[in-house]
Amino acid sequence: MFRLTIFVIISGLQLLVYSRAVRWARARFPGNARARAVLAVLFGLSGLGLVIALFPGPVASLVPGWIAVLLARPFYIWQGATIGLGLAILAGIIVVSPLRLAGAVLRRLPWTATGFRRMTENPVVVRFDASKRAFLLRGMEGLTAVSFGAATYGVISGRSGYEFTESSIPVRDLPPALDGFTIGLVSDIHSSSFMTKKQMDGYCAALMSLGTDLIVVPGDFVNSRTEEVYPFAESFSALHAPCGVYGVLGNHDFYAPDPDRVAREVDACGVRLLRNDSVIIGKNGARFALMGIDDVGRSERATSHMQSAARGVPDALPRVLLCHRPYFLEEAAAMGMDLVLSGHTHGGQIVFGRIGPLVLTPAAIASPYVWGNYSRGRTQMYVSRGIGTVGLPMRVNCPPEVTRITLRRGAEIPGAGQS
Repeated sequence: MFRLTIFVIISGLQLLVYSRAVRWARARFPGNARARAVLAVLFGLSGLGLVIALFPGPVASLVPGWIAVLLARPFYIWQGATIGLGLAILAGIIVVSPLRLAGAVLRRLPWTATGFRRMTENPVVVRFDASKRAFLLRGMEGLTAVSFGAATYGVISGRSGYEFTESSIPVRDLPPALDGFTIGLVSDIHSSSFMTKKQMDGYCAALMSLGTDLIVVPGDFVNSRTEEVYPFAESFSALHAPCGVYGVLGNHDFYAPDPDRVAREVDACGVRLLRNDSVIIGKNGARFALMGIDDVGRSERATSHMQSAARGVPDALPRVLLCHRPYFLEEAAAMGMDLVLSGHTHGGQIVFGRIGPLVLTPAAIASPYVWGNYSRGRTQMYVSRGIGTVGLPMRVNCPPEVTRITLRRGAEIPGAGQS
């Protein structure tokens, strides 16, 4: 159902772009049917590629591997650019539709129809309308160039490399002996053809270079296939920390046909999974509870899982929760969690800009918590940008992130993404 929904949304946006592209071809090349034929072929191949990418099966098995590798980048650049154009066109339609509706009403009302017709037939209005059409045509061409440029950057360069991010987070009643306790955090690995073992080896080396007391990986070890866990396990078996390496399952781990096998292999490689349970972490004679819950989609289940994880945890201990999705900050606050560590959003993956703590990205539609520090009462939360990608293998203005969290007593919380 998830893949079908994505297919319908992307196909709808691309049909919108195709309709505008045909209009453009008629305006730029009047009487020339070849341009429209080329567009039909391009969008047809794009639709076929999308089916193969989202629903791999007998058709995908007929495509030689070298052809798939050769076409992968151009395919995803095309998809990213056309999806961006589709969203821009859709936004324009939403803005302009009320004006068009008002004009249609004025054109039909008996007491306004004559005056409206005279106004639209006025030579000044006619010239303005012609210049407006020419401006919109050039604007669409410019927007197309920008969309393809951004998509090319996002696929080829935007998801490469990473940023080290540091955040000092206050935990109420943190024992003095744990002031300065460090946690290494990476999320959303999405092991796949676009997150290879070699790349994961590099991220693991970067994480180990932080020398943290504890390492956590809050979910999405694989993209959607069970076998993707094996290269992940090979790479992440290199992780170790004085207080251990822990993780929780994310939604994409459950999308795999055999999530239990994914869980077994993750556990076996040394990333101990917390599945609605907890472990006591100790250093210098002081302790806190590290809890973890399986990915959930509803707040009621999140609360139930947190209750299971908290069972038997002494009330006096500070509580740190690993929860893949950041959606449940309110529920975590109601459960008395001191700190929540999450991922899932990829920091937006495609980000148009930032205004203070506000991240301008389509991902903000699904969650108000996109990247960085947030709080609700005594409960603090950090949302990682992650290191992998989902859907389109691209990142724009949103580099992968390897994070060091430092626990403090009574420190001020920095703004989102600030150290």
